[in-house]
Amino acid sequence: MEKKVNKVFKLSIILLYNAILFYLSIGLTHMSFRKNGVKFIYLPIYNILILTLFFLIYFSLMWKDLYSKNYHYYYKFTYTIVIKNLSIATLIITIIISVLFILNMFYINIQLNKLKFLIAYLLMSMVTFSALHILEFNWIKYLSKLGYFKRKVLVIGNPDKRLPLDLYFQDLGNTKEYAGRIIFNNGKYFIEGKDSILSICDNIENLILKKNIGELILFLGDEIKEKLLLDTVRFCRKYSIGYTIVPDIKTLPMKYPWDKPFPNIPTVEIFHTTKDSLAFISIKRLLDIIISAVALLCFIPVGIVIAFAIKFEDHGPIIYVSKRIGKGGRPIQFYKFRSMTVDAEKNIKKLLKYNERNDGPLFKMKKDPRVTKVGKILRKYSFDEVPQLINVLKGDMSIVGPRPHLPQEVEAYQGTDYLRLECMPGIVCLPQIYGRNYISFREWVDYDLQYRKNWSVFLDLEIMIKTASLILTSFFVKGNHGF
Repeated sequence: MEKKVNKVFKLSIILLYNAILFYLSIGLTHMSFRKNGVKFIYLPIYNILILTLFFLIYFSLMWKDLYSKNYHYYYKFTYTIVIKNLSIATLIITIIISVLFILNMFYINIQLNKLKFLIAYLLMSMVTFSALHILEFNWIKYLSKLGYFKRKVLVIGNPDKRLPLDLYFQDLGNTKEYAGRIIFNNGKYFIEGKDSILSICDNIENLILKKNIGELILFLGDEIKEKLLLDTVRFCRKYSIGYTIVPDIKTLPMKYPWDKPFPNIPTVEIFHTTKDSLAFISIKRLLDIIISAVALLCFIPVGIVIAFAIKFEDHGPIIYVSKRIGKGGRPIQFYKFRSMTVDAEKNIKKLLKYNERNDGPLFKMKKDPRVTKVGKILRKYSFDEVPQLINVLKGDMSIVGPRPHLPQEVEAYQGTDYLRLECMPGIVCLPQIYGRNYISFREWVDYDLQYRKNWSVFLDLEIMIKTASLILTSFFVKGNHGF
């Protein structure tokens, strides 16, 4: 049921996006005619119907050939499919117009001057759709650059030479990264890295987690035993790791028509989750840009007051910049209003024995002596987090996502903790809603993994609303120290 809802939602968003641009192009064409003194005030109803039919035909073709596929397919075949579908839709509508014109069906009198305008509208619509796909292509390229589609791919089994595996790792934007291949030899599993050096692989599941593998390709054959296949698929489904199962084509003779490389990798099953959805990721990024930009503009007056207060207290820097680990293990510059003393990092070793969160790598101390007077107020109302909106605008972070950890904290990760790095880090997250100051490190990570597995645009909106509610509560409830 949830998959159907997600599909309908994606279809509705893309349909609305295309429809707005399509009918905007018709409106602009109409305005340009009138501006140039062309006596053409109203668009006849049959012209509107024909243009609408053109839009529906074109969109249905595009949905099947392009939008229903993943972003890599879009990268490879966009322009070929756009030209093909525009030609098909235009041909169909041309035939319809010709029939109407010749037979004068339903007493519709299509005059030559009106036909000229209809052709002009169709041409304008074709230009709009071409521009639309150029825009979408560059948008995907932008998201890829931010790391949204970056995946380390582990190959298990022995691929046939006729499969285009090399081409699979040559996607635009370098979104696929070859992480090695698992092979079976003499009763043991080995991993072959990029340098072709073999090393024994004792536990494939631990390898997937530690190397932050985001996708698997399993080539069926003698090298993949039944137990390995079932265990790997169950593991991937449990932790929402994408995989593709490829049939064994080695039994096909090396003769015509199989003597040439296959155009695409044939598949038995493909498993992907909502975090691979181009439509959902696009909505998430657009929300991040809009919300962070508006919030920063609205916060400027308060931000100036905070900056003066921090500077006045101890003359130290206003913004605290630290190195954190972002999506895919990529280091990022992390911004906050400074709420601690200038020498806070140097003094942390003296306070480690007072750490109230000793079940993991994170440090937490309620009455931390390093926190300044201004810092206490900033933390109470979560104002110290506001500069992270700059991180969001840059694309290093999102409004919603797991909090980015320090490098030394990431080094202490174990097992499934590494899955956090697959998400774009965020300002607000599930653990903050369910007791940021009172839950253990293990509970914190479990909430982050729950978010990763169940992520959707609706979950992000729910977390934003609950977080806003908690922040507003902190202004009116005495003793509340942040959300």
